[in-house]
Amino acid sequence: MTFHAAARDVLDDYRINRKRSLVDVQRHVRLHLAPFFGRRRMASISTADIRHYVLQRQREGAKNATINRELAVLKRAFTLAIAEGMLPSRPRIPLLRENNVRRGFFETAEFEAVRNRLPPDLADFVSFLHITGWRWRSEAARLRWTSIDFGAGEVRLDPGTTKTGEGRVFPFTASLRLLLERRRAVTRARERELGRVIPHVFTRPGGAPLGSFNKAWATACRAAGVPGRVLHDFRRTAVRNLIRACVPERVAMQLVGWKSRQMLDRYHIVSAADLIEAARKLDRASG
Repeated sequence: MTFHAAARDVLDDYRINRKRSLVDVQRHVRLHLAPFFGRRRMASISTADIRHYVLQRQREGAKNATINRELAVLKRAFTLAIAEGMLPSRPRIPLLRENNVRRGFFETAEFEAVRNRLPPDLADFVSFLHITGWRWRSEAARLRWTSIDFGAGEVRLDPGTTKTGEGRVFPFTASLRLLLERRRAVTRARERELGRVIPHVFTRPGGAPLGSFNKAWATACRAAGVPGRVLHDFRRTAVRNLIRACVPERVAMQLVGWKSRQMLDRYHIVSAADLIEAARKLDRASG
């Protein structure tokens, strides 16, 4: 079995199981794994070969987290080949330490400075991310009007539409309701102009759902004095804002779609009230 054949099995496995990361896996295979391992027989790939792959990717500037995602695809290829009886075993595939975790947060003034430099459609979109902390590409950008219930005052994601596969509900805040009412008015105006139904909440002037807007985002961040920020920073910001508002950790995690308490530890998100109480205890002890 060649790597090409094993990679096809991995992609078929992702399609059959409807995994939302299929696009990412296709990119890992097409751009990096296939050019390196190509038509190599899986049985001939050794741990030394894998180390050479890692070194090449590091020389190309890839971060450890990215390389680990690529190695996970290679591991899956071996796992499927073994399960199908095509290989007896796999080489050791050590993962790298991921010490390049981003820790970006938006303070209120920083967020407003960036939002004010974006076109209205994009400004509304990042406002939604700032409130909910939802994943921008797979959840917020794909949000449809069928998921909005103005009567119940909530936004819903059905099971199977999120990264974790679980459904999610985010009740309206006052600002979220105003935002969605504004988007509804924008959508209705565009539907009248275009003469067709627009199913998505966040769209471009022509009615198409939002895709990447890297240039506009980077320009706005530079102009606002916060270059290098990424949309994923809104996930950390939203959950930190919830914790600061004394929302219980379990509830905050449910709202943004985190399953593990470790995510709070990973980004050092703690309750401001807990820190203040710690300082008070220190004062009492030293007094």
